[in-house]
Amino acid sequence: MKYLVIFLLLSTLVSAQEIVSSGDIVLLALKDGEAGKSGTVATLTLELRPGNERVFLETFPLTKVTTQASLRFAQQIACKQTEVDCSKYDFLYTIRALPGIVGGPSAGAAAALLTAGLLLNKTIPQDVAVTGTINSGGIIGPVGGLKYKIEAATGNNIKTVFLAKGTKDVKEKNETLDLIKYGRELNLTVREVATLGEVLELTLGIPQDLPDEDLRIEGRYMRIMQEVSNDLCDRTAEFLSKPLKANLTQVKNFTDRASTAQSQGTYYAAASYCFRANVDYKRAWYQEQNFSRETLQKKADSLKNQAENLQQEFESKKISTLTDLQTFMAVMERVTEALDLVKKASEELEHNQTDSAGDIGYAEERLFSGITWGRFFNGQDQLVVIDEDSLKSVCVAKISEAEERFNYVKSIIPDALDATKDDIDAAYRLLRDKKYIMCLYRASKAKSEADVLLSLMGVEEEHFDEVIDLKLDIALQALIKAQRKNVFPIIAYSYYEYGKSLREFDRVSALLFTEYSLELANLDIYFQEKKPVSVVSDKTIKIPPAFYAFITGLAMGGFIILVIMIQLMRSSTRKIKTLQAPRKRRLRGKKR
Repeated sequence: MKYLVIFLLLSTLVSAQEIVSSGDIVLLALKDGEAGKSGTVATLTLELRPGNERVFLETFPLTKVTTQASLRFAQQIACKQTEVDCSKYDFLYTIRALPGIVGGPSAGAAAALLTAGLLLNKTIPQDVAVTGTINSGGIIGPVGGLKYKIEAATGNNIKTVFLAKGTKDVKEKNETLDLIKYGRELNLTVREVATLGEVLELTLGIPQDLPDEDLRIEGRYMRIMQEVSNDLCDRTAEFLSKPLKANLTQVKNFTDRASTAQSQGTYYAAASYCFRANVDYKRAWYQEQNFSRETLQKKADSLKNQAENLQQEFESKKISTLTDLQTFMAVMERVTEALDLVKKASEELEHNQTDSAGDIGYAEERLFSGITWGRFFNGQDQLVVIDEDSLKSVCVAKISEAEERFNYVKSIIPDALDATKDDIDAAYRLLRDKKYIMCLYRASKAKSEADVLLSLMGVEEEHFDEVIDLKLDIALQALIKAQRKNVFPIIAYSYYEYGKSLREFDRVSALLFTEYSLELANLDIYFQEKKPVSVVSDKTIKIPPAFYAFITGLAMGGFIILVIMIQLMRSSTRKIKTLQAPRKRRLRGKKR
């Protein structure tokens, strides 16, 4: 019996150690009933256990797949927000709710708050609730049924409810209801918030890490990008010196924008506008030349050889810095696209179709752009460890994140993101071909494309600009945080600059390039800084850290066993004394 008790005590101790931290938060939910929709509450519980960043969800009753996906997003964003290494934890979420609750993404913001709180060893106040989706950059997005949810909060000891920014006004019977004022009537504080960081500050007192310094543009980047911009824009001027019959109004519009961008020192934006002008001009030029099929095929073959030579040149380079890594991405993206265009044109030419001449012109400009980007190679930033194993693991993780978001969006908008599916498929092909850098890049862009739609779901058109501005601000913060680590992510900054420039002309593209920037701004977190190799004497015996851990564990185990053995010996001694006592009394009686 004593051994059983000891075993149970030790088992309980081990089980208790399995849970690193746990907590719960109230969810405001929407319920469907016979009388229609109404508000109610549910409970979300999270346990952190030792593991390898797996996410599990148990629900009572079962809920929609979109809820499961939103919790996975919440976990990823909370880990990024808190800058905690989550690779050593498993996340076990449990939702307990009444039957009839409408599942969906509205638990995302609350789950992110709960997850961040546990990662920071904080307890979430039980009188606080937040309803909204959670999106890239920690942005809290809008959800429906807010009036019902606020009414449910009043009857469940909630004092403060956080809503997504721009959602306090709801339309009801051709009138607008201000939910902040409505909350006051119900003795409830209702407040709009933009990001997870803002909620953490208001609920847990954790200050937001809002950089107060300016972003410093790296001198080498500015010099090279100005050269790239000049090359592309000089090419535009050369083209326009040879008028065409086609309407070149769009080409001239791009040229004007490029001129403005150059005067402002935003050279990537200028280069991009000139590139777009060159593509439009070259397409029209090829179509007007009326080349023969044979001539077009010779041009296609020549382009293919040039692109393959450039591809081989860069694939043979040693990638040792983050600048080199991003230069490789930029060049290879352009080379690959040029090769795809040439392949398409060649296939059409085989069937005597000469209307693909414009694609050959596009391929020429794409390849020229790739050549100019090659100047960024041999960056002088810090050396990092970029090996196949680390690249492969990041590639796999990024594909998984992209697929989760893609499937989530498709479950709500079935006809969306067809091009994104192509990017995910391409990432898988690159993974199989062991081209891990481009796999990472392609998957990152696919994830960003899905994130754009997630950011806009439920957003009224009048708030569209607010979303773009918020994303631009968060992308800028990410760039400044990289700067603090002596990292200048050249692709991320270029996309940020271009997204900012596009804001007035093309809002969707502006949001997309800003999303690219946000996704690629922190590539440094995936790669360790390369330490200088220290010379160790042959006589020195290096003891691995794991050995110390083993010895410590062995000592602790031995101590526990010693304590148990002492207890058992004492217990046995008492039993022997108890058995011997009557015998001693009998002996004393005989002596008398």
